[in-house]
Amino acid sequence: MGLETVAVVWFVAFVVVWWHLWPRRPEEALPLKLRGTRLVYAERLFRSLGPVSITAKVDRAYRNAKGALVLVELKTRKANRAYRSDVIELSAQRVALMAQMGESVADHAYVLTERPDGRRWGCHRVRLMEPVDLIALVERREKLLAGKVEPQPTCAPGMCQKCAFVRPCDPPWR
Repeated sequence: MGLETVAVVWFVAFVVVWWHLWPRRPEEALPLKLRGTRLVYAERLFRSLGPVSITAKVDRAYRNAKGALVLVELKTRKANRAYRSDVIELSAQRVALMAQMGESVADHAYVLTERPDGRRWGCHRVRLMEPVDLIALVERREKLLAGKVEPQPTCAPGMCQKCAFVRPCDPPWR
């Protein structure tokens, strides 16, 4: 191999590595179904009023071709995954946005993950909770905090270990 060939190989390798590792704007990481959509809300607070008041800050909301809003949450984390807490957070955003603005919001959303160093991880589509289920969850939390219901252990011991109710609950795995 000549010197020119080695230089070309090194240049191509550099471009490939740069292309995959260089941090990009979140919009570039959007799933194909959201490319070409219009960003409608960013970092905006919404509130639902009623028997249960829910206040949530929408990270991003895009209007799709059908006119519905699709929520997108940007997360920086070590693991390339969406968590149940993301689903709860996005479901609360959906309820608050629908209540305040009267707009149609899709029953699914996306969690875009990036690594702590700013490099992209991935995009995860999640199915949102039904509003009635979210309200039941909020009501249960309020009852727990008021001491009106007993805490119950979860099937995920890692969650219990971080819970403020771990002592009163006394999960069986402990």
